[in-house]
This record gives sequence, structure tokens and C-alpha cells, in this order.
Amino acid sequence: MAATTKRPPTFIDPDRLYSLRGFQEASGISATRMREARLQGVVPNFLSVGRRKFLMGRHAIDYLELLAKL
Repeated sequence: MAATTKRPPTFIDPDRLYSLRGFQEASGISATRMREARLQGVVPNFLSVGRRKFLMGRHAIDYLELLAKL
């Protein structure tokens, strides 16, 4: 039997803009995993505004698909 969690289910909306932290929370991808992927040449398509980074939902989904292939 599958264990139940207290966290509500999350999903990435392709039409939404996510901050980097919001993307990590919604997807469950850690900063360490993103760093490892970057070292292998897999980088998300960020929008940079000053020092902050954002991801469009559709780009976040593409990034997750690339991570799945590593």
C-alpha cells in the first residue's frame, strides 16, 4: 500500500511564470540536482530580471524532460 503524505499534490502550469525557488518547490527538484545537471550541460531557459531568475512553465516542463533523460 502506498504511503500517504501531508503535502498537497503539485503540478507545473505551462502558462505560469515561476521564480527559481517556486519551481524547485513545485517540482521537488533540489538545487544540488540542478547543479549536477548544469555540470552535464543541461541548463533551464531562465528569464533573468536583475539578480532574480524565473522560468516559464512550458520551459520548466522541457527542463524536467531533459533531466529525466540524464
